[in-house]
Amino acid sequence: MQVHCITGALASIQLVTSSPKDAALSPLLALAPGQTRIVRSSISRSWRGILLEEHHSDPGERASASIVQDVISMFIASPARLEYRTVHGHFVAAMNRPGTIMITPRGPAPDIRLHTPATLIHCALGEDFIRGVVEELDRAPAAGTIFRPGLQDKSFQRIMGLLVEELETDRPLGSLYVDSLAHALATRYLMFDGASGLRPESRVSALPTRILNRVQEKIQANLEADLSLEALAEESGYSRAHFLRMFRAATGLTPHQYVLGLRLSRAQECLRQKTASIIDIAVACGFSSQSHMTSVFRHRLEMTPAEFRRNA
Repeated sequence: MQVHCITGALASIQLVTSSPKDAALSPLLALAPGQTRIVRSSISRSWRGILLEEHHSDPGERASASIVQDVISMFIASPARLEYRTVHGHFVAAMNRPGTIMITPRGPAPDIRLHTPATLIHCALGEDFIRGVVEELDRAPAAGTIFRPGLQDKSFQRIMGLLVEELETDRPLGSLYVDSLAHALATRYLMFDGASGLRPESRVSALPTRILNRVQEKIQANLEADLSLEALAEESGYSRAHFLRMFRAATGLTPHQYVLGLRLSRAQECLRQKTASIIDIAVACGFSSQSHMTSVFRHRLEMTPAEFRRNA
């Protein structure tokens, strides 16, 4: 049995200024006022459609810049005081507490004066990725997105927080998990109108039984692989958005939750046989590492794999 070693390296800390030359290091540096450190970045991960970075910026100014991707930002760590220039040409002050969301659509971004240090999580949504999500929506997106600072939105906060946790962990949950979070974030962004929030979803039909069976067979046959949302949706013949909703309507679970449950069940079967090592079982069942499998066992069964094997 082959054991594959999966590692996740975080981007090294860099001290940069937000100039056009420096922006080549990361497209998100176009958003940065003054001197900015890139604390961590998903550039080193194989995430599809999004780029997530944590920036720490010192007080300073940023002249109006043009960005090529839609960006959702969340202030963390401590309150930050800044001013931004409105379309009418005057500056407006804003105090951003941890959890405050700022939306910057692609195109011209306003002048900003940062008066206190600030730590932000930026998530850039790829243009092709956004276009694909738009095509999958079963209702029209909210009308023209504009620069929006000072938002309090629990959905953005929750999804961004989960993406940060996945970036920070040495036990990544895999492509299917990140794909689902990225899709949820893009959908929230496209349907957000700032007043009524996300529009209500239309009634969703369950995935037809024969198609559900086909998807389940694909999952079972590739349980040890790093399954992606795109691959499972392609197997169903539906778009990613429709597949996500219809799969959940049919099973009561997200694809990631369903796959994790199957991996846990297969690991239990292997542990009962008491032949293979725990690390080999973790790899064979699709967990990113032995510690990842141990975490799932503790969360769902309140015991470690070793404890389960002793009691089996």
